[in-house]
Amino acid sequence: MEKADVLTLVAGILIVLVIAVIANPSYLNILKGAVEKSPPTPALTQLPVPAVIYTIMEPPTSVKPTLIPVIPDAPPYQILYSDKPFSYPVFKIPENMETFGASDIISQKQEMVPFAFVDGKGGGLTQIFSVPYPVWVINTTVIANTTPQYGKFQMALCNAKDGTIIEGEEIMNKGTSYRSIQVSNTDMYMIISTAYIDGYHISLEAPRNYYDVYRPR
Repeated sequence: MEKADVLTLVAGILIVLVIAVIANPSYLNILKGAVEKSPPTPALTQLPVPAVIYTIMEPPTSVKPTLIPVIPDAPPYQILYSDKPFSYPVFKIPENMETFGASDIISQKQEMVPFAFVDGKGGGLTQIFSVPYPVWVINTTVIANTTPQYGKFQMALCNAKDGTIIEGEEIMNKGTSYRSIQVSNTDMYMIISTAYIDGYHISLEAPRNYYDVYRPR
């Protein structure tokens, strides 16, 4: 189709429309209504953007446990004999040692910690010593294998200030004796007498609960 023919066709359509509107003006309202009734272009609805929350997890603070230093038990120290026994207020064993009675009964469930000892065979007076524990025990073992029938051991624990006898024990032949003492922070000494024995060992011991609290630091 030639370009001139197209223009002629368009011009003809326009003339027809103009004549139709002039002849019937209501036709313009019909065209307008048709345009208004055309479906509106849907509006774009903006959807909410979900908020993203980021939580920064901090590593838990490392709590280091408190370490309580464990202090090892101190080795028991040796109580030696005095070279000046006659300077003490009392230096002889009392004659009535039987008044101190038999050995005390010590609970086997209780842990005892040795803190001092006396070793020997003959008698004498020990050096002055002091004990910090409110309760402690004198654990004595007498060995008399050569002549057990004649063995005899005697010990008196004395106050160094006035010679008062705090405790005493007597072991005939051989064996073991326990004496519970409740004297602390006091200067004391021992008077020891022996006959026909092979040796003895006196161990001074404190219950574990007293030892841990009152031990020297």
